[in-house]
Amino acid sequence: MARLREDLLHHIWQHRLFNSQNLRTTDGLQIEVFKPGELNTNAGPDFLNARLKIGDTEWAGNVELHIKTSDWLLHNHQHDSNYDNIILHVVFENDLDESLGSFPTLELKNLISNQVLSRYETLINGTDEIPCGGQFMEVPDLIRNSWLDTLIVTRLQRKSAWIDTLITESSGDLEQAFQAAIFRAFGMKVNADAFEALAKVTPWKVLSKHQDNLVQLEATLFGNAGFLHNPTDDYQVALAKEYEFLRHKYGLEPMERSQWKFSRMHPKNFPPLRIAQLAALFSKTGAFYKWFSAKDAMQLLEGLMLEPSKYWQTHYRFGKEFPTAGNRIGKSMAQNILINVLSPFLLILAERESKMELKEQAFSVLQKLKPEVNKKTKTFTKLGLKLANSMESQAIIELKTNFCDRKKCINCRIGANILKRES
Repeated sequence: MARLREDLLHHIWQHRLFNSQNLRTTDGLQIEVFKPGELNTNAGPDFLNARLKIGDTEWAGNVELHIKTSDWLLHNHQHDSNYDNIILHVVFENDLDESLGSFPTLELKNLISNQVLSRYETLINGTDEIPCGGQFMEVPDLIRNSWLDTLIVTRLQRKSAWIDTLITESSGDLEQAFQAAIFRAFGMKVNADAFEALAKVTPWKVLSKHQDNLVQLEATLFGNAGFLHNPTDDYQVALAKEYEFLRHKYGLEPMERSQWKFSRMHPKNFPPLRIAQLAALFSKTGAFYKWFSAKDAMQLLEGLMLEPSKYWQTHYRFGKEFPTAGNRIGKSMAQNILINVLSPFLLILAERESKMELKEQAFSVLQKLKPEVNKKTKTFTKLGLKLANSMESQAIIELKTNFCDRKKCINCRIGANILKRES
């Protein structure tokens, strides 16, 4: 068997996956575990506030775990005051005869089932995309579903953290923060930062004053993005003239064009086309957050799939015509915006303003959208898992990305259930 990892030893101690009958220290004292303690993710002992009976005495204090007893010396715990309150040293293998302090040592090597160790090794060393493979669907529905419920909340909260930063940077202006989040989504991964920067140099109130004039919206956005220098065709010349007027009127400062990336991208994701789509969207909706927050998820999905201006229906960038481009906002992009922008935005507002109805709305958006179909979700549906909506597909993506791909089976309730099963 491969060398045992400390995270497995922590899991075994925390969930008592060892033979607890007639537990004894290395010097023969009987042990009863009333409470293994609370796993400590910060510096210091591994488990805090444990309650044990060692010999005839009950103890309350901290427990330290190591693969080998000598690891205590290797980690220099003997010189660290954080370890002064240790009541028990739990090790997989005791490789020292001498005492390390006033605390006793418990060796688990012969108390852990070979079944637990072999299952763990199979999970960690397996080559399947999902480490638990065929066992995934054997886990009770209650455990699997409750874990997926936890994962979707975790995923939404993590996504909403950066939105919280946007709101703070916007001095609480929800429209400006939401605009930055929407713009970032249009940039996908490659141009996300550039689109967010464009949103920040383009006040939504300026765009609102020109909602009924798509040419002026395009001029503002393309000018601020730095795309109107040295125009190459009549349309770009017209936008450049319009932008000069608007720039002086509102004191706008354009970005450097060098911030935008085009290499190895599909033309439909080229920044100029995405900017044109944003202009068309604002022309239809006005202030983004006001429009998004007032509509049902399916209305939003349909409303987002619109065409840009006539020029951009046959162009991906200035000066190069593609007669069959067909450059409307696609359903995939529309759904991406609702999943990755609207839902997390509503959740962070729910927390900021203590409004339960916004939290319910955040989850309602995901519940009404169809599940995503991609490489990560397909690995689970091939096992027989049926996904009802995007809330479930998002939970599965979280599971695959942060647990399966990282082999964090011990930290996964599904993996933990497999480890402790009796057969």
